[in-house]
Amino acid sequence: MNDLTKQKAMYWKVRLKKCMDAGRYTQASFAEALNNKYGTSYSQKDVSRWMNTGAKIKNGVVGFPKYDTMLLIADFFSVDVGYLTGETDEISFSLEKACSYMGLNGEAIKVIREITQPEYEATYMRKDMRETFNKFLSAEGFTNFFDRLHDLHLTSILPNQENPVFNSLDSASYYIRGLEYKGKIVRYELNEALVLIVNELYPNPPQVDLNIKE
Repeated sequence: MNDLTKQKAMYWKVRLKKCMDAGRYTQASFAEALNNKYGTSYSQKDVSRWMNTGAKIKNGVVGFPKYDTMLLIADFFSVDVGYLTGETDEISFSLEKACSYMGLNGEAIKVIREITQPEYEATYMRKDMRETFNKFLSAEGFTNFFDRLHDLHLTSILPNQENPVFNSLDSASYYIRGLEYKGKIVRYELNEALVLIVNELYPNPPQVDLNIKE
């Protein structure tokens, strides 16, 4: 194997194991799952060989699986072959392009996609959610609201703070109250920015009759 192939083999072994670990598959259970889904006849020994790609043996070096097999493995884990071989650090080239375009990391993009197109829910059930998301992000007041969130983030990581980073909802609440008390951030500004977006998007909310008659 040349250096490039060795590098791809290393990525393949590490990322295949990562995918298997995430799904809690053993070599035997992974082979069984593949066979059940695609009607193949792989064995535990096949999976063992895949996971030892690039390893030296008596007759040379363990090679990559056939490309058709690599496609099945990638499809099974909902990733691109390029992710398994290290051509992209994201699970797909589409995700890599989205990250590059938006300047966000893969986890952030996946969260957004889960809101707009959840994997385990019919698309039509989230049509209203997508419309809400689009309206919220395109609202004129969103920039102001995000600026307030950004202020909070910057304040949380400033040096010489007693609690430079908060890790839970409770600690975050106490931290914000402390900053508000010290005059370093006004929590009201964050709430006000959110209210302004709501007023912009829904200027004429429906009137609710609170005098309910029995």
